[in-house]
Amino acid sequence: MTELALEAQINVLGSMLIDPETIGPLLHRLTADDFIEGRYRNIFHAIKKLHGQGKEPDPLVVNDALGGNYREILAGLMEVTPTSANAMEYAAICHRTAQQYHLAELGEQLASAAASSLDEAQTIADKITALFCEKPGARITNLRQCYEAFLDRHAEGKRPPYFTWGIPALDERIYVEPGDFTVLGGYPSAGKSALALQVALHIAEKKRVGYFYYENNDKKLFDRVVAHKSKVSFKKIKRFDLQEADFEQIVSVQTSLVSPDLEFVDASGMTVGDVRALALSGRYALVVVDYLQKIRAGRGRRPMNDVERVTEISSDLQEFGKQTGIAVLALSQLSRPQPGQKSFPGMHSFRQSGQIEQDADVALLLFRENEDDPDNQVRTLKIGKNKEGEANVSLSMYLDGDTQTFSRVVPGENQQARTKEIASHYASEGRKARARNKRDPNQVKIEELEGEHKDLPF
Repeated sequence: MTELALEAQINVLGSMLIDPETIGPLLHRLTADDFIEGRYRNIFHAIKKLHGQGKEPDPLVVNDALGGNYREILAGLMEVTPTSANAMEYAAICHRTAQQYHLAELGEQLASAAASSLDEAQTIADKITALFCEKPGARITNLRQCYEAFLDRHAEGKRPPYFTWGIPALDERIYVEPGDFTVLGGYPSAGKSALALQVALHIAEKKRVGYFYYENNDKKLFDRVVAHKSKVSFKKIKRFDLQEADFEQIVSVQTSLVSPDLEFVDASGMTVGDVRALALSGRYALVVVDYLQKIRAGRGRRPMNDVERVTEISSDLQEFGKQTGIAVLALSQLSRPQPGQKSFPGMHSFRQSGQIEQDADVALLLFRENEDDPDNQVRTLKIGKNKEGEANVSLSMYLDGDTQTFSRVVPGENQQARTKEIASHYASEGRKARARNKRDPNQVKIEELEGEHKDLPF
């Protein structure tokens, strides 16, 4: 232990003993783990317990609570602490040096465990990651401070860094900030991945995004990206049936294909702790998880059933966002209604856990209104939960599967006409691409003349 760490612990405890007004703020700032020296940790425990009981922890009462053996130590703490003016500065030093101490301890444990058990080593690695994310204490602000901060924010005229979705109707209604937890739920084949990928690409134009996939692979995901950005038929891409004009169209949008700051991460077998560690090292502003029910339970945890596992994962994802300031967009399966029953999904429909509904800041539900018509590409995107805005709002969206693109269906618009309009638009784009690749009429034409052609010189 360094002299600085020891001095910080002494001054914090001395301040609490000579100035009871500092006890509340310091208890919110520090925990017992911030006191490396065992006897000082015991004193902190005693002061915290007495304070919780509504008793003023003067030296005599604290000594009595500790069995009467700490009189000289308590007197020494008060003697070397002439003032409590710097108590919070010493608290910051106390927390930082304790983190360094615990990190060194965990590093030694990790080196030892790595030689014998990979699972044990991973558990220790998760603890190291959590050590960097933990908050030292509660943030407390009174109403005057909130009022002044409110005026400052609005006087500056700067909007908070809300994430935009590339869908104006959503941008007008939901306000997702760094650290928020958003869930996109849908039945299989509803288009969850296509919509999440479209949103991720839009956000990645200005922010760094990590797309953590559990079932797909980077090749399949990039096939979708190519179809979405180039408007080249997804079917042709999957069938390896691309023509020269298709390649030229893809090359013409190369910049939009490679410039977004988006990374695909193979997350198979990962826990939330693994995702958090990679997200921090990758410095992502947004993490997309495709999808929630596939995430492994944390290592070293007791055996769980699926409901318990998904409940824990949902809570861990919310905590991950709040602790790191990284926004999380998690895809989730929805439970289908019982056979013979027809009902639209609601917040109760999230598969395997109601905790998802509780944890999410924003919950979106994507579904076909007519599940019996697989050719109907119109989807309903319902804002099921929205802590900061309108909820229970449904938007009609058209999914063009051949270009992996969602677009808004305007209310009152004829669905069939809209479908034809979208198809016409993409056909027009194809004609433009072919026109760009058409031969210049003034270009010299070179070809082989065969037989007794009239232009042959002999």
